[in-house]
Amino acid sequence: MKSCILTGTAAALVALFLLSGCGDSGKEKQAIEAFNRGNGYTREGELDKAIAEFTEAIRLNPKYAEAYDYRGQTYNEKGEYDKAIVDFTEAIRLDPKYAKTYNNRGVAYYLQGNFDKAIADYSEAIRLTPKFAEPYYNRDLAAMMGEQTKAEAYYNRGIAYEKKGYQAKADADFKKAKELGYKPK
Repeated sequence: MKSCILTGTAAALVALFLLSGCGDSGKEKQAIEAFNRGNGYTREGELDKAIAEFTEAIRLNPKYAEAYDYRGQTYNEKGEYDKAIVDFTEAIRLDPKYAKTYNNRGVAYYLQGNFDKAIADYSEAIRLTPKFAEPYYNRDLAAMMGEQTKAEAYYNRGIAYEKKGYQAKADADFKKAKELGYKPK
């Protein structure tokens, strides 16, 4: 499942744009600085520090849609999907034409096993930006998962987590699959 986190270069361009006259207040500059620190912590795998910095950026600029989006992505990384969905929903409210946030919220829904909502968000991302490849892939994957039983979905996601080295998440999904009655073939 692919989510979208801007590279350092893209984040710097966003910061330059905002600093070049679109936002010249001290608070907006501080918000951008906190946002950039959050990106740095995310790259270093320091997710709690990243969330704290994105939260600070939001406190300084409550209309900072990208900060909500990035904090949502960080919550996704931590497996806190409800919090991620709240942040993605706020980012969409603030910037309803940003396709990547729909894709990212779709990822959170997918990871919760809510494939219908995931497919709806991926479809909206595609409608907004037809050349954006990730939601096509993600939508197809969610459609396939929706055809499986929930138990199979947890088991298959557990395999994916295990292959990525997320053993704790894999074990949790394997346990849930077993609780739902799944027996590996």
